[in-house]
Amino acid sequence: MTEKRLIVATGDFAKSRIGQWMGNCMEQADIIAEGNLLYNEMMLAKMVLGIELDYAFEGLRFVPLYPTLETSTALAWKKEQVFTPATSAFLAFARQYEKVISNDKL
Repeated sequence: MTEKRLIVATGDFAKSRIGQWMGNCMEQADIIAEGNLLYNEMMLAKMVLGIELDYAFEGLRFVPLYPTLETSTALAWKKEQVFTPATSAFLAFARQYEKVISNDKL
């Protein structure tokens, strides 16, 4: 068995979605560091499990997981919440994006 040295997100990695996806391979994992900033983790790693960023780093490429790992998320806020301009712009983008991906599934 070859140990795989990992830098993972802060928290209980074995119980995370990716940790569960790894199944029995978790026994081969040697977690050497934890972090919560993907950019910093990429500076230390040869391979990163994370979301694909819209930015190129020399010597780093994104490879999809197989079998595919899918997850969902939700946006929630208080009723009658007053948003900052940045939050309002983000929500407008999220609503538009949701329409686009919903149409792709039709």
